[in-house]
Amino acid sequence: MASESGSTRLDPATARAALDGVSGARARIADRIKSPWWYHPGIGLSLAFAFASPSIDWDLIPYGVILGVGLIPMLLAFLLKRSTGVGVDHYMATEGTRHLAMKYSLLLTGLIVTGAVLQWAVGLRWAMAGCGLAAFLLTTFTGHRIEQALHRDVREGT
Repeated sequence: MASESGSTRLDPATARAALDGVSGARARIADRIKSPWWYHPGIGLSLAFAFASPSIDWDLIPYGVILGVGLIPMLLAFLLKRSTGVGVDHYMATEGTRHLAMKYSLLLTGLIVTGAVLQWAVGLRWAMAGCGLAAFLLTTFTGHRIEQALHRDVREGT
């Protein structure tokens, strides 16, 4: 039966089936965007390398930063997309993930500042490497939390 606007009216059973189909599709997508076990530790290790490069050797700093902050994370993101078949920005996809990513960014910035002050102002040689270890742990833990929030938000449709 057509309404005055030209669209058709759905009976409640058809509407319920359509909503169930959308819920099922969201659940399937949430399952596909699950990162492999190596993704978050890999990102953490790449950041740890970038942090540790000043402690290891001054000449290594540019390479450590380029590899640890740029090239290795890009390679891991490419491999993630190939393994899941879905390309998603885990950190900015939903409101819940953006909130956690902002906290993570602030904590990571704090580690950078702490490591730099301890390494160069105080003269504690391996301070950046120690902060790199903390960045690895923070990145791995927070990455899993962000992924859980992403799955929850996608399943709920938020």
